Amino acid sequence: MLVKDFITREIPVLKNFDTVEYALNLMEDFKLRHLPLLNDNAYLCLVSEKDLLAMPNVSATIGEPVLFAPAIPEYGHLHQALAMITRYGLSLLPVVGEDGAYRGAITRDRLVDLLSELCNAEAAGSVIVLEMMPQDYSLTDIARLVESNNAHVLNLLSRQDKETGRLLVTLKIDLEDASPVIRSFERFNYTVLYHFMETGTVDDQLRQRMDELLYYMNM
Repeated sequence: MLVKDFITREIPVLKNFDTVEYALNLMEDFKLRHLPLLNDNAYLCLVSEKDLLAMPNVSATIGEPVLFAPAIPEYGHLHQALAMITRYGLSLLPVVGEDGAYRGAITRDRLVDLLSELCNAEAAGSVIVLEMMPQDYSLTDIARLVESNNAHVLNLLSRQDKETGRLLVTLKIDLEDASPVIRSFERFNYTVLYHFMETGTVDDQLRQRMDELLYYMNM
């Protein structure tokens, strides 16, 4: 997924003749902490709210403070954009063409929406979190166990716990009652750390039949 497909062009830009007060008002209106500074259509740098607030005279012009100029090429990948926004704590990341011309920006809020879409967060299903040593991780084996229960992996995320060194693997599967998949993982000695799912219809039916049986036994 390339950055160029998710550029926001509604974000205002700053010029060197704009005042500090004007820039701060724009940031407040658009709920942003950064705005790009341009010279004609060439991207110069990213102006932060923190730097503006440090200026003693709000009526002064911004000038051309080329201090910090993070940007991503329009043909960069979303992973790269996410890494830069996270690393520098940005509210938006300018997008530039090969000639250095400003193309627009990708905002932190837009990235959150895209990540939700990539993770199939809105799709019906269940979430299972597995814990294992990194050397025990096998995507093939995990997918096989899921698919052996007539389910499919919609999304898989992993991260390593810095304290324990163990790998946490989060699965989103297209099965609302994940009980069969969980049992399969446990049967093959996987540690199921957490699971989040809707109450299964099979479990509901069994519970109802047990309640009926107990009712008739007590008559």
